[in-house]
Amino acid sequence: MKIKLFGVLKTMIPGGRDLEMELSEERRVKDLVYSIQVAYPQVGELLEQKKVLVSVNQEIAHWDTVLEESDEVALLPPFAGGSDEAHGWMGGR
Repeated sequence: MKIKLFGVLKTMIPGGRDLEMELSEERRVKDLVYSIQVAYPQVGELLEQKKVLVSVNQEIAHWDTVLEESDEVALLPPFAGGSDEAHGWMGGR
């Protein structure tokens, strides 16, 4: 299964590449996270701390989401940006 990486996560993987992981018999997001923790501890730690979101088919996934080989999986680090004006426009003040 191909797992797309974005932002700082790409710098944590040798060569800055996306990941290729084999799905085990257990096909839930939490099982994939465990496999990533074993292979890439720095990335796994961020996932465990929920500082990185897992997206499946462009929707935020839960730990018990079942995965299929054809799913598009991405790891999304925190995004920052914008201005205070944007927060006011969105009703954040």
